Amino acid sequence: MRFGFGLLLFFIFSSISAQNINFDADPSKNLYIRMYGNVDYNQTIVPGLRNYGKLDVHRIVTLFGYQFSRNTQFVAEIEVEHATEIFMEQAWVKHKLDRRLNLKAGLLLIPMGFINEQHEPTFFYSVERPLTDQVIVPTTWREIGAGFTGLFSEASLRYQIYAITPLISYDDGAKFNASNGLRGGRQKGAKSIASSSPSLSTQIEYYGWSDFKIALSSFFGRTSTTLGNGTDINAIPQAHIDSSTVQMNMLTLHSTFSRNQWDFRGQYSFARMKDTQAYNAFANTDLAQAIHGMYMVLAYDLLKAEDKKLSPFVRFEHVNTQLRIDNESLFDPNNKKNIYTLGINYSPDIGVVFKLDYQYVNPSSNRNYSNINTGVGIWF
Repeated sequence: MRFGFGLLLFFIFSSISAQNINFDADPSKNLYIRMYGNVDYNQTIVPGLRNYGKLDVHRIVTLFGYQFSRNTQFVAEIEVEHATEIFMEQAWVKHKLDRRLNLKAGLLLIPMGFINEQHEPTFFYSVERPLTDQVIVPTTWREIGAGFTGLFSEASLRYQIYAITPLISYDDGAKFNASNGLRGGRQKGAKSIASSSPSLSTQIEYYGWSDFKIALSSFFGRTSTTLGNGTDINAIPQAHIDSSTVQMNMLTLHSTFSRNQWDFRGQYSFARMKDTQAYNAFANTDLAQAIHGMYMVLAYDLLKAEDKKLSPFVRFEHVNTQLRIDNESLFDPNNKKNIYTLGINYSPDIGVVFKLDYQYVNPSSNRNYSNINTGVGIWF
């Protein structure tokens, strides 16, 4: 793989913990409320085309937590997107069985990469989330499931392991394609279909080195389908139903190195699908056998203050949602692109950020275009 050696060097020389609820030690203070959100402006510039700018109340999210005891907590996150759409982003109960073992169940954020678990606008640098965290890791990716989390402090390790409802690949039409990757397959806990065995989601994070963290995440399972749901068991052959599903395996490696005013982050995500030839033929789509994406971010805080930051940053990103395909006639050079982002984040107070960035997008088709993005975000 062309990027393999460079990525190896990067991760040798370069994980952020999940979106945590830190309940008060006083048992009488058992209710926890937080909020985050962002309002954005996006302007795409394509030579020879007229494109109007877009303004959007992208999301306003309220997060609630309730502590039944020091060992048992509940967390729910309710999101309003684009000022009109309401979603449940997470809703789970966690119970401490042992200092190394917690039972967790409900609507869970999949532990995959930087942003899927910790996606407040004050956390990441650009106005929009990286493309890798949209079409490969389909942020915000949440599914219903149950499993275990824990901490081995003597080894500086955190872990998560869940049995999760699968992504859905077919629901009266294909849910996967080359241009949008896996994004259409999120079930989001909304009357989820389970036509196959639960998928397995895991993450292990090492934090034993000063200023440096690294984590490896995985997701394995066969996708679900609505094909044949509610029909006689002999009405549709199982092989025909199977042609509307694929086996999906995903790995993500992410790390961060922060020292003084410098902040360096990197992520690589790779997904491999089996049985894509039958799926594409049945669902009339163009899903690839393998897709991948990676990005590196370097930021520097100019202010050196405890309560405010001014951080210019640069980010390089490469995404290819047709890394390997079983039919060359499906290849589209626009699905392989490099994205160069230059921007600045200004936080006048903890929990507030003003953002501005410029993106230059270079697809393999050489139909280059640019994006100018600005916005404001909060987290308190």
